[in-house]
Formats: sequence, C-alpha cells, structure tokens
Amino acid sequence: MLLLLTRAMWRCFTHLVFPAIVLEAFLLTASPTFAASCESLASTALPHATVTMAETVLPGTFALSGSAGTAQGGAGPKFDDLAAFCRVMATSKPSSDSDIKIEVWLPVSGWNGKFQGTGNGCFGGAISYTAMADVLRTGSAGAATDTGHDSTKGCFVPGDGAFALGHPEKLKDFGERAYHDMTVDAKILIAAFYGSGPKLSFLDQCGGGSREGLSEVQRYPEDWDAVAAGGLDGYSTHHVLAQLWAWQATHKTEASYIPPSKYPILHEAALAACDVRDGVKDGVISDPTRCKFDPAVLKCKGVDGPNCLTAPQVEAARTIYTAPTNPRTKEKLFGPLLPGSELGWGAVAGPQPFAYAIDVFKYVAFKDPTWDIRTRPINFDSDVKLVDAPENLILDASDPDISKFIDRGGKLLMIGGWSDTPIAPSSNTQYFDALIEKMGPKRLKDSVRFYMVQGMGHCPGKAGPNAYYVDTFHIIQDWKERGIVPEDLIATHYVNGKEDRKVLVCQYPRVAIYKGSGDANDPANFSCKAR
Repeated sequence: MLLLLTRAMWRCFTHLVFPAIVLEAFLLTASPTFAASCESLASTALPHATVTMAETVLPGTFALSGSAGTAQGGAGPKFDDLAAFCRVMATSKPSSDSDIKIEVWLPVSGWNGKFQGTGNGCFGGAISYTAMADVLRTGSAGAATDTGHDSTKGCFVPGDGAFALGHPEKLKDFGERAYHDMTVDAKILIAAFYGSGPKLSFLDQCGGGSREGLSEVQRYPEDWDAVAAGGLDGYSTHHVLAQLWAWQATHKTEASYIPPSKYPILHEAALAACDVRDGVKDGVISDPTRCKFDPAVLKCKGVDGPNCLTAPQVEAARTIYTAPTNPRTKEKLFGPLLPGSELGWGAVAGPQPFAYAIDVFKYVAFKDPTWDIRTRPINFDSDVKLVDAPENLILDASDPDISKFIDRGGKLLMIGGWSDTPIAPSSNTQYFDALIEKMGPKRLKDSVRFYMVQGMGHCPGKAGPNAYYVDTFHIIQDWKERGIVPEDLIATHYVNGKEDRKVLVCQYPRVAIYKGSGDANDPANFSCKAR
C-alpha cells in the first residue's frame, strides 16, 4: 500500500508531534503558490482520460509493497530520499477496449521547468516507479504509462504479449496511442498545476523506450522537443525474426548448441582477426562490418573440448554472423550479429528463445497461444508475411519522414552499439541510412546526430558484458537548450561497475582510428576517419 497523505491528513497526523508554528513553516516553504492545488487536479479535463487520484506525497513517504513497480524497476526499490511531489493517476480510454494507466509526478518545489517521459521495455505493461523517481530527483516533472495492459513478466519470460490476442485496439494502444495520450495528458496537468507548460519536453530512452521515442517523433512530432534514442527498436516485426534466427541456428540439432562457456573463445578469436584493423590492439573492433572472421578457425581437430567448436557449432556460429535471409527470395530480413558481440549471445542463442520474439509470433503473427517453436520452427519465407500483416505494423517505428519534427526545431540523438545482441546493430544503421535517403544530409545536419559505439552492447550503461556509458541525458538537453551541438563523443567502458577506459566515438559512418602513438586507453590518441 502506498503511503499518501494530503495536506489535511498530514496536519492531523502531526498535530501531536510538531508544534503548530513549525508545521505551518514547513507547509509554506515546501508548497509554493501554484495555479492549482494538487488535489484540485482531480477535476482536470483530459481528452480521453479521467483522473483517478491526485494527492500530495510528502518528503520521504512514498513506498511500494508487494510486486508493484518491480517488473521494470528491480526488486525492493527505495524512495525515502524523494522530495514532496504531487502524484496524479489517470486512466485513458481512447477506444472501447482501452484501459491505459498513466501517472504524472510533479515536484512541489524546485521544478526546473522541464518535462521528461519514462520508457517501457519489451511489451511494457507496468509503471516503472524507479524511473519516475529518477526523473523527480532531477527536478523535472515526469510521466509514465503501462502502455494499456498489465504485463509484468519482463523481457525474458514468455506471456506478456497475451494481451494482444483478439484485442487489436490494445495492440494499437501499446504500439503508439498510450504513449501519446500520456504525453498530452501530462502537459495539460503540468500547465494546470504550475500555471504554464514545460519549457523543455525531452526523452532519454533505449531499447523499447527508443521505439516509443521514435514513434512519437514520426507520428506525433509536436509532442517532444528533443529525443535521445539508443539501441533502436524501430523495426520490431523484423528484429524478432533476427532473434529467432539466432536461436534456431543454435538449436537446429542438439549438437548445434553453443554453450555460453565457449563464447569467450569465439570472442577472442574475433578480436585476433580484426582488433588491429584500427591501428592498435586494444580489445575492441572499431568497425565490425569490415571484419572478415570465420569461426572455422576454432574447429576441433579431434573430439569436442572447451577451447574449440564442433562442426555443427561452427555452422551455428556462421549462421549467427549471417543476415537472416528469406531462403526462397534471398531477401535480407534484418542484420546479423557482428564479430565482437559474442559475450552477449546468451540473450538470443542461449537455452531459451527471446521471450518478446516468441510472444510477437504466438499472439500477434500466428494468433495461436499453443504454438511452440521447438515443434514448429519459424519459416523465414511464409511466416514473414504473417508478421508483416498491415495490422501488425503498429509495432514498428521506421518511417524516415521526420520533416515535421525537424521543422519545429526538434533534436534527435541516436546511439547504438556494434556489439548489440538483443537487437542487431543494423536496426540503428539502416534507419539512419533511410533518414539520409529520405531527408538528405543537409536537412538532417542541424537536427539529427547518430553514433555507433565500438564494443557497446544493447544500451549505454555501466553494467553488463559490453558496458559503455555515454551521457545522453545531458547531451540532448544541452543541444536543445544551449545550442551545444554534439560532435564526436567520449564513451566510458565499465567492468564490473568500475571505470576501465575511455574511447572516442565518431559520428556515423566514420570510425575511430589510432594515431600511431600514445596510450590506447586515451581517446585523444584516436581520430575519426571515413570508413
């Protein structure tokens, strides 16, 4: 149960504890004069939504019990450091089958004039209270949505996509409508509470959150002023094909499976083949698209062993390095995983298939809750037509025409990792190439920046086997607010949560090349060159 106290309740609770004069002083200093009280927001008119709660949460009193908020926020999140805020809950029903839960948190004091949205991974289905708390700590107003359904299993346990079966309106809510409604409603509530709307509305999201950001830029270009999107999930209907392509490669037969204990030998062999292409051996492949690596160099000379691959394992690895392809038309359906990504293969080539991909096919493409990939594998010819059915394309955010967003001064920062495994790197590069083809480089010059980080996994961060941190949070704000245009960036590599080294990250399609002398861990000793 949440501990929520209105001003009146707090007066009663503290009457025996605090002297009246002290209590009044707290309320006056902590609650500056606004256009409306928090509680009065309960009557705010919203386009498709009804406010179900509007209450002031006093400092350090917000708490969760049970499983609420843990699906995306981690077990046992702490909120005792949060300042007072106005918590508004609303339910939006843009269709008769819609039930979109929305939360908006408004700082009671110290609002910096900004509005920041939180994001949802995989099928969403829950409010991320940890993310909302992080927004509040920056002084911004924040908003979140469950994307129109209750799904709390996460990215790695099948079942979260069941909401979509027989509910096309709910699929539309998840695909684009819930996030738009959240944004519109939050801005109305912000204006009602503070007397004016936000001076900057921005997103800093990755993975599933990047899909929400791209969808907003493409479908509702007036919603946000600046968007940082990492690990682009703009082509969901086909990145799920790539996820299952990798899994089926390692489960073609029992002998095809590559145990995770062999990922390091694959990784080291890939580095041996291509690490020095940038001029120095530093444990990173700067441009893996130019790496010619054949895993057959690891083929066992005799019996299977921990430091070699059997013939079926070599075949499986080769398939993972190959773009998913229609066997009949030879059309490339998505990009492959690249040399240097091997340490993260477990996400898509491990014992279990990637749950999001399974659910997309089970509940969206096949519409068959009994389907089992082990008895009926994906057909990369006929099944592509099913997942690409027009009603399913709401899952994608791949429209390269972002002219309306650009024309109103929007800024888009995109960043991907060459060692991404849940979503192959081509999800980033192909969308940028499509932007160039559609909009032209001159049109994009002042509005879009795109980077591929050598060695980085799915998203910028400080944890995981391919952890590189880039401060996209401040980069996107400084670009829009202060006109500080990002050029080449610096990423920090982390090992077990500790800073290891820094690398130069170039604007795509350039790559970082060693200058020939100096510490390879110092980005100053690299320069950006054309591929």
